[in-house]
Amino acid sequence: LLLTRSRPLAPFPPTNPADQHEEWLLLRTAHAALNPADLVALSCMPFRFLRSTPTAVPAMDFTATVVDVWRPGGDNPTTTTTTTDETTPTTTGGPQGSFKKGDAVVCSPPLSHMLKTGIGGLQQTLALPARYAVRLPPSPSPGAEAAGLIIAGCTAEVMVEDCDIKRGQRVLVVGAGGGVGSMVVQLVRERVGREGGGGGGGGGGGGVCGRGKEGIVIDYTSHPFLPSHLSTLYSSSPFDHILDTYGSQPLYLHSSRYLSPSGIYSAATIHYASYTLWELLKSVRTLASNSLWPRSPWLGGTGRTFKAASMMDPGRERMERLVKMWGEGKLRVVVDSEWGFGEVHEALDVLRGGHATGKVIVRVGED
Repeated sequence: LLLTRSRPLAPFPPTNPADQHEEWLLLRTAHAALNPADLVALSCMPFRFLRSTPTAVPAMDFTATVVDVWRPGGDNPTTTTTTTDETTPTTTGGPQGSFKKGDAVVCSPPLSHMLKTGIGGLQQTLALPARYAVRLPPSPSPGAEAAGLIIAGCTAEVMVEDCDIKRGQRVLVVGAGGGVGSMVVQLVRERVGREGGGGGGGGGGGGVCGRGKEGIVIDYTSHPFLPSHLSTLYSSSPFDHILDTYGSQPLYLHSSRYLSPSGIYSAATIHYASYTLWELLKSVRTLASNSLWPRSPWLGGTGRTFKAASMMDPGRERMERLVKMWGEGKLRVVVDSEWGFGEVHEALDVLRGGHATGKVIVRVGED
């Protein structure tokens, strides 16, 4: 990962005819949230072999201010092709649709867009299709928190939906102190009421893992083999569902001891030993095996249903729903730490360590 003061900007408005059928935004980035997907992109994606995108900018979660808007068929702004981190392109305003200049937005372009364009949020100015942005409410003030909302929130929502969690059910959340896990806990609490459970790492998970006065927090770092500990506690009263944001394969393989036969084991990922192409391929293979292998114990299965939370592109509707929940105070983003733009390497080290208690945020728009 290299820090540079100048990088070509994708043309604004778009010059490719295939991109001229939709609204585009010219954005000034404020904050960017780092996700494990960014480590995968940095370590495993073949950008150096792609002629169209020999380099790529990480961060698929970020907030920004709209500098200009372009829509098809209108009075287009002057084309801008390059910029630096010290200047902002000046364009004459084109027609304004759902967005206008000065809007605060949260953006989450999918990995496919990064593969195609090499564009991510760790740059001060960028052009982006408007379908990947949602306007933020005027209150609360976005700050750093909103930057970590979309990927973690959408993943959490998919996991909860996959399990069809209902009021009164007993649910175990693994990795409840992390960025995704803390949101899963909030969404689960809303559905089940007081019943639930949480598994956090170290002391940081305790603030978000409880269930009212009957809260349960399991520090998985305190137990040499967590499946045995869970079996001792819950074999006679198994959980209805397990939502694993950490990606513990042993926990799934032994889940018949503490997960009801009709329960669902939903995983956001399979834990990476390191962020390499080999580990990525192993993770994909494990996820496929867990999903496709017969459930029958006679055939080596766990007897429990496994579902992987897929979040290739959250879609505009889901993004808008989460922003609305956040604006109404129904969903909050837990922030582990906030870093300056020149401290990106240190921020990535925190993420790579695997013990962040919330989202890792970078201030991109600081002077």
